Amino acid sequence: MLEGFQSVALVDELPPGQSKVVMVNNREIALFNIEGTYFAIHNLCPHEGGPLCEGRVKGFVVACPWHDLAFDVRNGQGTDGGGYCVGSYDVQVEGAEILVGPRRKP
Repeated sequence: MLEGFQSVALVDELPPGQSKVVMVNNREIALFNIEGTYFAIHNLCPHEGGPLCEGRVKGFVVACPWHDLAFDVRNGQGTDGGGYCVGSYDVQVEGAEILVGPRRKP
């Protein structure tokens, strides 16, 4: 296993177009499979804590289901111009396992 990464799910558990909440270091992480590539961001919207894993995904952008704030799943950056962003995490696939690493530096 890669140093600093932890196994959070199996590839079969997250088909393309799906998302799932996983726990990494006691933090809720939204894990997305977009066309076979996996992305991980902090699950709670910074506005009022909406669950991003339940949001509508279009391309690489997920919209919070509560107030439609949108974030790029590739880097956690807000796409609405309001200055909001969420943490993003490196993701690797090793065999049948999906691994999430440390939070990326902004």
